[in-house]
Parts: sequence; structure tokens; C-alpha cells
Amino acid sequence: MKILVTGGAGFIGTNFIHYWVRNHPRDEITVLDKLTYAGRRENLQDLLEQIQFIQGDICDIQVVSHAIADCERIFHFAAESHVDRSIENAGDFVKTNVF
Repeated sequence: MKILVTGGAGFIGTNFIHYWVRNHPRDEITVLDKLTYAGRRENLQDLLEQIQFIQGDICDIQVVSHAIADCERIFHFAAESHVDRSIENAGDFVKTNVF
């Protein structure tokens, strides 16, 4: 099965991917992450040879269209979640989490 994990370089996404690789080793995993303050490519360093990694924004329709090609399931963990940052720049939170 081919799956897409958005926000896969963040805390929850990274733990999900490690779980999925252990329990579903035959599946193809594509990770889409913008790599902002919450996501770090290093979180997936030990899996980079087993997954496809796309650095991109879930708000970019061209990036998402490419990432979802042939995917059978999507696990969506991409979100802005830090309260202090939402106060400083609410627009980014609305764009990512709502639109």
C-alpha cells in the first residue's frame, strides 16, 4: 500500500512513521513536511532510505497533487499547534489549520 503522511517530520508524525515502518514494512511511505519550527528532517534520519521525503507546504496545491499521486491512504498530521506562535502570527495558523 502507498501512504502519504503530512507533517511527518514533527513529533506525532515521526512517531507514527516509525510505528508504521515497524508494523507495515512493505508499504511505501511518502512524507510531506514544510520543515517549520515543529518539523525536523533529522527526526526521520534513520528512515530516509526507506521513505520518500518531500519538503513542501500542504497549502501548495501543486506539491500536494504530486505527493498524493497513487496514494491509497493519507494520514494528516500537519498543523500549526504552538499557542504562543498563534498569538504572534494568527494568519499562518488559520491558513494551515483551516484553509
